[in-house]
Amino acid sequence: MVDLSKHLARARKAIDGRNYPLAVEICLECQDVDPTNLDNYQLLIEAAKRQAKEGGKKGFSMGGLSFTRDPHRLLSGAVRAISSKPELKQFAAAGDAARAVMDTGVKKMAEVAIMFYEEARGTGLFDGKVLWNLAHCYYEKFNQTKLAEPLDLAIQRMAELDKNDRSHKEAGRTIKNWEAQRSITKRPDGKASADYKGQIADSDEARRNEVMGRQIRTVEDADEVLTFLDQDLAENDQNKGLWMKRGDVLRRVQRWEEAKKSFEKAQALDEHDFTIVMRIGELGVSERKSKILALEKSGQDSAAIRKDLLEFEIEMYADWVKRQPTELKHKFEYGRRLFQGGNIDESAKMFQQALNDPQNKAQAHKYLGHCFVKKKLLDMAADQFTKCYDMLGDKNGKEALDVLYNRARLFEKLKKHEMAIKDLTSLVEVDLGFKDAADRLAELKQLDLGDD
Repeated sequence: MVDLSKHLARARKAIDGRNYPLAVEICLECQDVDPTNLDNYQLLIEAAKRQAKEGGKKGFSMGGLSFTRDPHRLLSGAVRAISSKPELKQFAAAGDAARAVMDTGVKKMAEVAIMFYEEARGTGLFDGKVLWNLAHCYYEKFNQTKLAEPLDLAIQRMAELDKNDRSHKEAGRTIKNWEAQRSITKRPDGKASADYKGQIADSDEARRNEVMGRQIRTVEDADEVLTFLDQDLAENDQNKGLWMKRGDVLRRVQRWEEAKKSFEKAQALDEHDFTIVMRIGELGVSERKSKILALEKSGQDSAAIRKDLLEFEIEMYADWVKRQPTELKHKFEYGRRLFQGGNIDESAKMFQQALNDPQNKAQAHKYLGHCFVKKKLLDMAADQFTKCYDMLGDKNGKEALDVLYNRARLFEKLKKHEMAIKDLTSLVEVDLGFKDAADRLAELKQLDLGDD
């Protein structure tokens, strides 16, 4: 094996000196020499991320190789793309290329593929294909090593896919198959135990697997999982995944401060992992919501904590939008909080950008309508409500009726009585008791008769 330590030390020195193009150049040269070296890829990714974060020149790319069928050349091209743009699409492509190289017989490339897929996952953006491939890479590693940990990780990543995409046809079945395989894996080396000590070890390992895989429902469940996590962290406190798991467990039992400290430990190990940023933000939201619920249950005023929650969410989503400017869902949620806080102009900007998000397009039209009402642009507001209504699937649902009512009110103010009557009639035919729609309809019809 070629010794790249001196070259990697030069790359590290270049990163520390903020000479990111030099660091990337060294790493690309090393990648050509030893495409299985994980340390080299990690240095390259760090240099690319730091360059992107500091907003400097993006001049790393050396040309694509997208038309080649050679897996090794595909990997080289994908790695070059990462050096220019360290984002989900590029990480996913590098993972696919590394997996293709692995399929040629280079088994060590499983680790490389896993690293790239985990980087893609770490962006915080859901990608079903990435999770599917990542889970299978862990499973391949399990087949190579017969160790329990890769199989556990394979199941966890597949469960993450199943949770976020309930329509996936294979995820659930694959989890069941892998869990069945895990249940018969007696020891980390996959061999059956013959002596008494081995049987005890088997029992302990089985207990650990059962505890670590369970759903947290009680404080006792959490404490048992935390015991195993703390044991693992005592052996390796540089494991980001363990700190994140610990934070998630503590969050479930509302031990907010401890959870935050665990997530911050994970963040210190990888400041570029946006998943951790999101976890910390979501933790702050959950903590405040729990306080609101407790106050309201005891009959106390929750206005102050509600104000604090809104301010926290505005600041949180502002940060998320800055970190992930192409993620339209963040902009939609940021717009909602800005609107709630009375910042109509900025919220309208967010909703206008969120119109490009198919998932939130109808809602963005509705909120834009409310923004235009606030700005007294009534014709434009009615147009937004129309676009929202046309996109709603259930025309008899509460949301559709609410949009009809708001549009009818605008038509009233615009003296477009015929159009207001039409909307209110459609509304009352579905729900006679909806707000004051029936009374308004009667008044408008009487007004129309008077005009005649």
